[in-house]
Amino acid sequence: MKKVFAQIIIFLTVMQVAFAESVVINQALYDPLAHESGGEAIELYNPTADAVNISGWVIATETSDTDVTLPNAIIRSGGYYLIADEGWASGRGNPGWPEADHEETMTITNSNAGVAIKNSTNVIDAVGWGDPASIETGLYEGTPHPGSSPGQALVRINRDADTDNNSHDFTSKVPDFHRSTSSTNASGSASHISVVAIVEGSFPTINSFSIITDDEDAPGIQIHPIPKKKKAVEVRGVVTHFNGNDFVEKVELEVDGRKLNMTRETDLNDNNSLYEAEFEMNFYDDPGNYPVNVTVTDKAGFTLNYSMAFEYMTSIAVEIDTSSLEFLAVPGKSSEIAGDSDETTKNNVTIRNIGNSVVDVGISGTNLTGSSGVIDVSNIRYTFNGDYENGMAGSLSPEEETERIGIRAAARQPLSFRLDVPTATSPGNYTGTITLIAIGK
Repeated sequence: MKKVFAQIIIFLTVMQVAFAESVVINQALYDPLAHESGGEAIELYNPTADAVNISGWVIATETSDTDVTLPNAIIRSGGYYLIADEGWASGRGNPGWPEADHEETMTITNSNAGVAIKNSTNVIDAVGWGDPASIETGLYEGTPHPGSSPGQALVRINRDADTDNNSHDFTSKVPDFHRSTSSTNASGSASHISVVAIVEGSFPTINSFSIITDDEDAPGIQIHPIPKKKKAVEVRGVVTHFNGNDFVEKVELEVDGRKLNMTRETDLNDNNSLYEAEFEMNFYDDPGNYPVNVTVTDKAGFTLNYSMAFEYMTSIAVEIDTSSLEFLAVPGKSSEIAGDSDETTKNNVTIRNIGNSVVDVGISGTNLTGSSGVIDVSNIRYTFNGDYENGMAGSLSPEEETERIGIRAAARQPLSFRLDVPTATSPGNYTGTITLIAIGK
């Protein structure tokens, strides 16, 4: 007898299930049966073991890449978050559905479309339906789902798994929405209880703080610069800590970008100490208001900040490196004394701004007189840039002339003089004066 052996070949398709690693779209109702306006909803679910901060995340649709922007919100482990179209509270199709966690106008297309939840520019999850060729990139994963009937939603088959293929992960059925007050916990999985511990303790405090240096009897603190010198500013404060003075780690002062530690000078009692510090302001530092910030740090790492301010006043002052000029000239000729920027050459005039503001210079002179006669002061020419014929030059006059040269704080400016001796001048010694005045801008 012949035996016929039949061989049965079994094809087994194994689908790999990937556990979701972040928030997923659990349900998407894009074609509500009753109310198109106010009836659309998207439900998010957190399958992870940790709470997820979704503040600022957006829902992208075919209509807009930022169709919905989520407010400050956190989805706890095993928790939901329901997003619905504006009007959901009164227009949702099923009165048994919960109110949304967030309502905002959104427009979801009913065919060949999708939605995505995004963190900044990163797509966290997406679900699409219809023809993939007609769906915008990023609004579906794998193969889109064919689509649901009006009134039904695309519902994730396994909320704890995501294969990144919409046609495998979703089915079409009547939705059962949840909001953030709802949560699930599969059998055998862990429950999480948030614990907040409030530990009462002692923090540092600043009992008083003051800027001791004050140059004017007026409200606030006014400090005057000292031309060509630094100005010392003294500050003082009392710091309190009920854990004891030694529990204060440091008291730090910051002014104009500089930081220095205040010194613990005296313990007033077990909990109060006097701290002092001194900082310097340069004569050329800009005038204006300067904040002074104090930070107290204790040994537990707690900090306390305190701020006040002082006004650094305007200082207008110039210095000239010579007190006399001597021209050697003959009638009908000129004699020049060139200026420079070197304060050690005493016969070459250098002007230095020793204030903290940009200054111009007022200049005037007297006639040169002697036993042999008078040389009119107009015969003395001056220049601030070496050229006696341009806008930074002129002839001396008894009347003050303001030259707009704008010498910056701490800068040096050369000043040159030329004496043109008239031909008819009698030989002899002639003397006069030149006056320079700093003028604030």
